[in-house]
Amino acid sequence: MKQPSNRVGIFMINRRTLLSLLGLASLTLQGPSAWAAEPLTLTVGDQFFSNRIVLELSGELKDLPYTIDFKRFNTGSPVASAVASGALDVGIVGDTPVISLAANGAPVKVVASTQTSLDGVGIVARKGIHSVADLKGKTVAIWNGSWSQQLAYKALDEAGVPRSSVHFKYLLPAEASLALTQGDIDAFGTWEPYVSLQEKEGSSLIRNAKGLMSAPTYIVAYEPALAQKSAIIKDFIARLTRAREWSNTHIDEYAEAWSKANQSAPEIAKVWFKRDAIKVLPISPTIVSEAQATADFLVDAQMLKQRYDVAPLFDRVLN
Repeated sequence: MKQPSNRVGIFMINRRTLLSLLGLASLTLQGPSAWAAEPLTLTVGDQFFSNRIVLELSGELKDLPYTIDFKRFNTGSPVASAVASGALDVGIVGDTPVISLAANGAPVKVVASTQTSLDGVGIVARKGIHSVADLKGKTVAIWNGSWSQQLAYKALDEAGVPRSSVHFKYLLPAEASLALTQGDIDAFGTWEPYVSLQEKEGSSLIRNAKGLMSAPTYIVAYEPALAQKSAIIKDFIARLTRAREWSNTHIDEYAEAWSKANQSAPEIAKVWFKRDAIKVLPISPTIVSEAQATADFLVDAQMLKQRYDVAPLFDRVLN
């Protein structure tokens, strides 16, 4: 299916648009010169166009006084890498790859976070496996440094199952989902839409992420872009915040549009979106402390060589 154009559109800035923007409490502009002083294109990495779709449907891209150039990705780690390299101004991606890159000196800043229900994040297993304790001697798919590894390790530790007693197979989420369907693995740590997809296939969620990990998604910016485009990025976050609020009360409409764009069954998306209830959140002490727990896990998993203080990674200038 032909994908929608990555270009949202260019709108000329006029007096009415600027006055409207200046009236938003979320912006701290001093006048038209604040927009004029900044480049007027924001390049955003978006998995499956999920955020672009919800922004469009909610009407938050109307009268946009700058261009958003959305780039589609199918998984999170490449989004984080693209932000770190400057190929993207902003990316929307899970916490683990961002923390890993930042710990190694990548010029990135987390400017906001999104939170989803942890009912849609966890360990999915084939028929016949009823608990994490049943995974001893079984094959579990994970991906190094990802939520799947964190989920698997923490769930096994909680259940008293030695990590060494489990056979780990390194697969990306889509590969792991297919492998479970084909019977090549017994379980994997995952998130939506793979949880809902596997439940439809007859697998079950044997342990959700509650009490194991917070599973946040970060809105992360390339540092030079944040310095140049802070007002635009702040406006983008405000629009996305409102769009996500809209999506939680228009689940069917969002699911139909997402499914059409991604050639997927709308029934899966409806279950997923109803379960997720995504909210955009400003940076808070809780978010920072949860990030520190993730960074400490990465040291434990030997993905980071030494302890990393996450505090400098977070930028509250846009709060």
